[in-house]
Amino acid sequence: LKSAEELWQRDRIAEALIGVETAGDALVVLRTPPGEASPVGAALDRLSWAGVVGTIAGDDTIFVAVRDAAAQRAMLRELRKIAALR
Repeated sequence: LKSAEELWQRDRIAEALIGVETAGDALVVLRTPPGEASPVGAALDRLSWAGVVGTIAGDDTIFVAVRDAAAQRAMLRELRKIAALR
């Protein structure tokens, strides 16, 4: 069972996420509407997903550094689950 805080963070991501791309084996690039990248990046940081090394958020883009290709695949699976909840 997920905590209320975790559910809130996941919902925050789902509401703002409009695109996902990979770049190499250790980077996931997320797109949001203008002004939404920082809150989504903070939500990702608070979720503390295994394999995520860190995030850098601009205005509408977030770079998520992951440890390796396996962590990248795991993150993509989680993001698909989150997007399906909308």
